Amino acid sequence: MKAFPIINNSWADIYKLIKMKTQGNVLVTAIKWKIFDYLTEPVLADTIAEKLRFHPRNTQLFLNALAGMELIQKKNNLFFNIEKSAEFLLTSSSSYLGQFFCRVHEWHEQSRTQMEQLLINGPETGMDKVDASTWVEYTRQASAHQFCGPAQKIANIVSSLPEFSGMKKMLELGGGAGFYTMVIVSAHESLKGVVLDLPPVAALTREFIRKYEALDRVSAMEGDYTTDYLGNSYDLIFAAGTLNFAKIHIDKIFKKVYEALNPGGIFISQHDGISHERTRPGDLVCDFLFSELSGMDLIFPKGMIAEAMIKCGFRSVQTLTIKTNFGDMDIDIAKK
Repeated sequence: MKAFPIINNSWADIYKLIKMKTQGNVLVTAIKWKIFDYLTEPVLADTIAEKLRFHPRNTQLFLNALAGMELIQKKNNLFFNIEKSAEFLLTSSSSYLGQFFCRVHEWHEQSRTQMEQLLINGPETGMDKVDASTWVEYTRQASAHQFCGPAQKIANIVSSLPEFSGMKKMLELGGGAGFYTMVIVSAHESLKGVVLDLPPVAALTREFIRKYEALDRVSAMEGDYTTDYLGNSYDLIFAAGTLNFAKIHIDKIFKKVYEALNPGGIFISQHDGISHERTRPGDLVCDFLFSELSGMDLIFPKGMIAEAMIKCGFRSVQTLTIKTNFGDMDIDIAKK
């Protein structure tokens, strides 16, 4: 299998910047013009301006802003990348996240007028629906963030389970590009993985599996896990951030998951967890605000997933809270 990058830095603060309006616009402009590609060695602002045919003075001011945001460094009037930017913002990097950050910036570009209209009038009919084409676009443009730390962190948790060495087959629900599955199976000698997603997305999943040379260990399955058969004889079923969009079906889904697992099988869910009467953590509340104003009910109260797992027959659930680039996330590990 093709090797995944070893991640040396956190991109949490870059993710935070992308949601701040001025700083976000500076960063997205730099990404779209591939500014960081020109800063692999110390260089004058005039040199960048000449290469890109930019206004010289404004180029200097723009690079000063990037340096002020601590995304690049300036010394003796020369600008150059810092280690974190070289890892995540160079287009030649195997852990490049430029498209992902631009996509996140678009999500947070809703105008004040739109928000006011939702406050006054409420959501319009159909605003709470997500078209399959949206998931295809997200999978193509924004999935790379999964193997830049999150998937490795989950693989470490899974591989530390005493059951891991004996696992033979796993399923990922709504797995998109399949990076979580690919990283998990790469930590095992023989574990095989199946990534389940909607038909348009599953076609793209196969492209990623082929690209990362994982065809011998990972396959894609077309289907909707809220309504379709999941298969059987799995030792591990995993879901990361997908159950938010199937919240009203959670009991039905968990019963199907339980039935699809072998005796002693493991079901792991990674998800947000909101507390303090749906006000904490504040970043999470704001991240989901526009979607929730549009009529969606996406956020899980802390403990809801674990309670549903027990209700559907799992004999035990262990809950962990881990720090991620998105903020704190809950990991519920249920045993059949």
